Amino acid sequence: MNQLLEFATNHLLLVAAAAVTGALLLYNEIRMAGSSRYAVSPDQAVRLMNKGALVLDLRKPEEYATGHLSGAKNLQLVDFDKQIDSLKRFRNKPVIAYDERGANMPRAIAHLRRAEFEHVFSLRGGLLAWREEHLPLEKAGKKS
Repeated sequence: MNQLLEFATNHLLLVAAAAVTGALLLYNEIRMAGSSRYAVSPDQAVRLMNKGALVLDLRKPEEYATGHLSGAKNLQLVDFDKQIDSLKRFRNKPVIAYDERGANMPRAIAHLRRAEFEHVFSLRGGLLAWREEHLPLEKAGKKS
């Protein structure tokens, strides 16, 4: 124990860096665990879509044009609060939001929940996971 205390006092920066790194890893794990409870796999998303779920594509319009889930509406996170009013009629329906990899989903889900949407989910793995499952995409009204 004395050696541990001696090491810690002699290497304060190293010990502080290890503590900060550990805290950041713990924070990331807790954040990911919390956001995954609202995530659905591509096959679960298909089932929700078949039941009339609203699908929101949160990518840029040019990315949306290259291919998106069938019936998806393109919505930008930067304009989220302005565009959310046009979607209020879907508050009681399931909502599936996605982007390319799922990186912006915790923020998008938080916005939708604040706007009183009841059943909000993200597509686990984003559009990348959808493509890996070889599920169809729609381009400018055409399915591919």
